[in-house]
Amino acid sequence: MKVLGISCFYHDSAVAVVEDGRIVFALQEERVSRLKHDSRFPIMAITRAMEMCKSSINDFDEIVFYEYPDLKLTRIFEQVISGWPRSWRLFSEHLPYFYHFKYPVEKIIRDKLGYRGRIGFCEHHRSHAASAFYTSPFDRALVVTIDGVGEYDTTAVHIGEGNTLRKVASIHFPDSLGLLYSVFTHYLGFEVNEGEYKVMGLASYGDPVYVDRILNKIIFLREDGSFYLNQRYFDFSSPDRHYRKNLIDLLGVPPREPKEPISKEHMDLAASIQKVLERAMINMIESLRRRYPCENLCMAGGVALNCTANAEVIRRLGMNVYIHPAAGDAGGALGAALDSAIQHAPHNPYRFEFSPYLGIEYPAEAIKATLEVNHIPYRRVDNISLEIAKRLAGGSVVAIFHGRDEWGPRALGNRSILADPRKACMKDHLNAKIKFREEFRPFAPVVMQEHYDTYFETLGMEHSPYMLFTHKAKIPDAIPAVVHADGTSRVQTVTRDQNPYLYDILADFFRITGIPVLINTSFNLKGEPIVSSPSDALNTFFASGIDCLALEDFLVEKGS
Repeated sequence: MKVLGISCFYHDSAVAVVEDGRIVFALQEERVSRLKHDSRFPIMAITRAMEMCKSSINDFDEIVFYEYPDLKLTRIFEQVISGWPRSWRLFSEHLPYFYHFKYPVEKIIRDKLGYRGRIGFCEHHRSHAASAFYTSPFDRALVVTIDGVGEYDTTAVHIGEGNTLRKVASIHFPDSLGLLYSVFTHYLGFEVNEGEYKVMGLASYGDPVYVDRILNKIIFLREDGSFYLNQRYFDFSSPDRHYRKNLIDLLGVPPREPKEPISKEHMDLAASIQKVLERAMINMIESLRRRYPCENLCMAGGVALNCTANAEVIRRLGMNVYIHPAAGDAGGALGAALDSAIQHAPHNPYRFEFSPYLGIEYPAEAIKATLEVNHIPYRRVDNISLEIAKRLAGGSVVAIFHGRDEWGPRALGNRSILADPRKACMKDHLNAKIKFREEFRPFAPVVMQEHYDTYFETLGMEHSPYMLFTHKAKIPDAIPAVVHADGTSRVQTVTRDQNPYLYDILADFFRITGIPVLINTSFNLKGEPIVSSPSDALNTFFASGIDCLALEDFLVEKGS
């Protein structure tokens, strides 16, 4: 059984391949198209999938799409009717575009790929749920998926047992935690579907003084764990902004324009919406645990990428939590493929061995050819981990490129920029000279797993491999460059089995400095996707202040 999963036409298009009970490939289109959050039909990623899997398109038993376009079209049409006449632009612009270019997914797959086999569809939130539960370590779990909106659902609850997912509850559009957080993202001058993590980072600098203006006025939490939004403050039919003037009047803080300075009021507003999100999630999950007794929790959907809220769920509820690293829409491609594989081949294992390193791998010959055809001086290093560790200990910023692309939005050591965490000024240097981004943005640490509980609160977990939780730093003075304003860090733990290349660099850095922690940030510049190919890596390297670049064991230095 070989299944190709596809997600596209909203944001973060992606593909995934499941073959004979194994996850063999997964990649976002943006990695190869070089267009951030690329939403187009993922023809380039599909091509790479066929190359990596040594398959032609008609070798696949099924291609499955991550949602039902007909249901989404119906919901949009209902939105037009209920919002009329404010929704006239939705009717005249968005609806025709969706109908002609997004609705006929099956025809698009047939025409673009020449595919003659079976085409299936999976409900949006079921795709999210499958991505989390079937890659989790649990035999039974509550599976909670939260995002902006799928077809109708904005939140869905499944009970995962064995190789089954049973939907037990949902909340429908326009009541949405994802859309609420996005409204405040826009209000604070950041780009929707891109800047939500900036709001999360900014929240640590503020005080939640506006909670009382949001809770029980804008959003209401029910005793059963559900919630609803006061629609007098929102206008989800407007393409320009999703809030009304009376939201401005209620908050008493003018909306921030994208290039305006960030004030203390903006920080406080970010802190307040972050606190409200955490309360809503905890209220929901606590109620669900009472109704469906279970200590295991899986989460997916874009809201599950909010690391601060995820950590608060564990601190308050003490559950065993697994979150799929590609929690957003890209992950729906894998979830849809997994769900199909289990339904059509029930002999498959109902737990799929999972590694986040699922993208494209470039052999040494390809790296060498790229360097030589571009006349770039290099040298091959026998002990590359020691060479990198020495440079990091000396204050250099080193980009590393090896193995397969990471699956999801976090760099997990295959397409990463590494630096020394021991000096606080390294954070400012990376933001200003390397990443070209806002000064308040934090950087994440990667730590050898055996030293995890020495340097960070563990939240009761043995490991935290995907940077999906914020952990309180225990020795902040030793690693100030990776400790955020609130005293937490978005930790990645690593073992030699997980990623020997990255682990060996950490081990050598530890032997040199006594510190088993490094800064690990994604290998990209502001506004660009994470690099995928050797050419991408070289372009980013020469366009930034990175000091040297390691492509497997090939070392490239500035000015060499």
